[in-house]
Amino acid sequence: MKVNGAHLNTVRPEYLLNTSDYTKFLKMFPKEENMKPKVVDKVYPFIAMESWLTIFYQVLRIYYLNRITAKNFKALPGMTAHEAIVEPTMTKSNIYSVAETILLKWMTYHVSIINPTQAHQLTNFDADLQDSSVFACLLKSHYGETNSLK
Repeated sequence: MKVNGAHLNTVRPEYLLNTSDYTKFLKMFPKEENMKPKVVDKVYPFIAMESWLTIFYQVLRIYYLNRITAKNFKALPGMTAHEAIVEPTMTKSNIYSVAETILLKWMTYHVSIINPTQAHQLTNFDADLQDSSVFACLLKSHYGETNSLK
C-alpha cells in the first residue's frame, strides 16, 4: 500500500495482532516495547484499533477515492451541472488531493441543501465530520425522511 501512496508510518505490523499474540510477541522481543502486562491489557486494544482504522482509511483513500475525478464529478449523485464545477483552487491544494476536495465540495453542497441555515464550507475531514451531522445530512439528502426507510 505504501507504494501506492498510503500513509502508514504509525502502523507497525505487530499492532495488527490480537492482544494475546501481541503479548507473546513482547515476550519474544522484550526490547521492542517497554510496557508491562497490565499496561498492555489496557493500552494495546486502543493501539490496535487505531492501527486498523488507519489501514481502513488508507485503503479507502488509495483504492476508492482515486475513482473520483474532475471528469466524473458531474455524475455524482444529486449534483446539478452548475454546482459540479471543479474550481481552479480545488486542483492546487497542497493538503488534499483533487478527489478529496471534490468530496468536500459534494458534501458541502448536500449539507447546504438539507440544512441551509447552518450551511458552511466544509474544509477539513477531521473537524467537520466529528459530530456526524454531515453524514446525517448526506443520508437525508439521498434517502429522504427516515419514515421512507421502513
